[in-house]
Amino acid sequence: MSSDKATFGVIDYAVFCASLIISLSIGLYHWWKSRGLDNADFLMGGGKMSPIPVAISLFAGLVSAVSILGNPAEMYYYGSQLWMNCIGTVIGALLVIILLVPVLYPLKLVSIYEFIGLRWKSNLVRKLATVLQLFNYFTYLGIALYAPSLALSSVTPIPAVVSVVVLGIVCTVYASLGGAKAVVYTDTVQAFIMLAGIIAVIIQGCSEVGGGANSWNIDEENGRIEFFNMSSDPLERHTLMSTVILGIYFAFSNYGVGQAQFQRWASVSTIKQAYMVLVISCTILVVVWSLINYSGLVIFSVYADCDPLTAGYIEKIDQITAYFVIDKLGFLPGIPGLFVAAIYSGVLSTVSSVLNALAAVIWKDLLSGLDRFSKFTSQQEKKATIIVSCVSGIISTVLGVLAGSMGGLFQITYALGGAIGGPISGLFLMAISCPWVKARRLPGLLLSVSLTLWMVFGNFLYAPPTPMLPLSTGGCPGENVTTASPFTEGTTTTLITSTDGGEDPGSDVFPLYLVTYCLYGSIGTLATFVFSNVATLIFGPLAIERVPENTVHEPCMRFYRWLRSLAGKSSPSSGRSRLSSSNKGSCKDLKEFESGSAEAYENPVFETENHL
Repeated sequence: MSSDKATFGVIDYAVFCASLIISLSIGLYHWWKSRGLDNADFLMGGGKMSPIPVAISLFAGLVSAVSILGNPAEMYYYGSQLWMNCIGTVIGALLVIILLVPVLYPLKLVSIYEFIGLRWKSNLVRKLATVLQLFNYFTYLGIALYAPSLALSSVTPIPAVVSVVVLGIVCTVYASLGGAKAVVYTDTVQAFIMLAGIIAVIIQGCSEVGGGANSWNIDEENGRIEFFNMSSDPLERHTLMSTVILGIYFAFSNYGVGQAQFQRWASVSTIKQAYMVLVISCTILVVVWSLINYSGLVIFSVYADCDPLTAGYIEKIDQITAYFVIDKLGFLPGIPGLFVAAIYSGVLSTVSSVLNALAAVIWKDLLSGLDRFSKFTSQQEKKATIIVSCVSGIISTVLGVLAGSMGGLFQITYALGGAIGGPISGLFLMAISCPWVKARRLPGLLLSVSLTLWMVFGNFLYAPPTPMLPLSTGGCPGENVTTASPFTEGTTTTLITSTDGGEDPGSDVFPLYLVTYCLYGSIGTLATFVFSNVATLIFGPLAIERVPENTVHEPCMRFYRWLRSLAGKSSPSSGRSRLSSSNKGSCKDLKEFESGSAEAYENPVFETENHL
């Protein structure tokens, strides 16, 4: 083990550059092939994409460099409890399949926020949700672009800023020129590169300590193995309850109401294929996440006696995996290059998917309804969307340069994502399951955003650092200490907090600031749901005649009819409040609503509520 900064060899640079060239080539190929095709093909692949590549793309878009770098660091420094979020991910994906897909897929939307306009006939609420999600996406893109630059700068002489800029340019070019098809097929290639890099780390790590069984035993002896922490304390960072809830929220907010993922499962030909895409994608995601998590435990078993962070060989916990590759795999020409390519593949797949989603959302929800753009031809729409995608890529690159001052990638990503994404998820959950809620009762969305942001920034500013599990430098060259803390000046302090004496560093902090980041998203979802329903109870429900039935989950609509019958209210005839006689007409109805020409929306029954 050496503290000197390792560098790439010629073969490593060749492998790494080849992965970038492949991504660019696929983008340029689909740009050339799609010349003359319309904007729908650019954003949704024409709605007839093959389900298997789409499923792989959907999984790859969720496994970013944040996962490849952040998850192993979490396992290494905090233990394996986070792994249980895979259980919640499966539960959340099932909720999406049961609750959201049957409603959203038949509407044939381009932007998922068009659904908000259909459900409440309110452009204001639709644009509010859009702007909040744009803020969420741009914040995430900045962190995602910074992650691989962190890894690359720790093992090569390439500065982090240069890395961010190069990555941003590559993503922007192939996502903006090639559109959805380029993103999907590039994601498929990148998924295999990611998997190869992860497996190489696991194989080498196990061989270093005498096999997988020995590696696991070392992890157990050092307190890294924990799966069933049954505590119900919401202030404890990782418990079985909090990690499962995190997984449920993650799957619901991404698979269900995330624009990037919605564009994937909505781009196949039939609803059965959409179900298949989600099942395959979730299965692959759980398997790959498990491999990534296991790699962190394997790396710890290698460095159990000499932690690189405590010894000063790395500066941040997220560099541990990259350091391992150079330290233990550097003797194999091309393997370090393959690993860095895997990290880049993770962020390329994620960033390109999100850029494609940003282009769809900004064009459909913010620009296309303006007078200046409303009469654009299909080709003009496509050119405008490409420009939007390019500008979004430039903004994301700038944010990536600024992201270096943030802390651990995993917690930062999920905390900020939950603060904004949670209330948005609550809005969609309420739209589909609560037909009685009026658009004017939706200040609950703003209240829940305020609540979660208050919690997140309070945590960043006032909460004490989370204590790590014990770390040792006793096996390092020239070191005799056994435990060390990166949070203290000394080198003999264990990282486990003591309950035998001394004041708890968080005792003077407002308890809401100490709530685990795992619960931010679910709190935001629940807060939107509760606030808006309470307002409805106080001020009155939406008349059942004004509910477009094909925007609400059918069992929930039947429940509302039952409630109205109990109250002595008669139910309208079947289909009276549907947007059209067939689900296939929903997109047409939306365009008519936006232009104000639809006869249905001129009826007082469909009075537009463009206010909160």
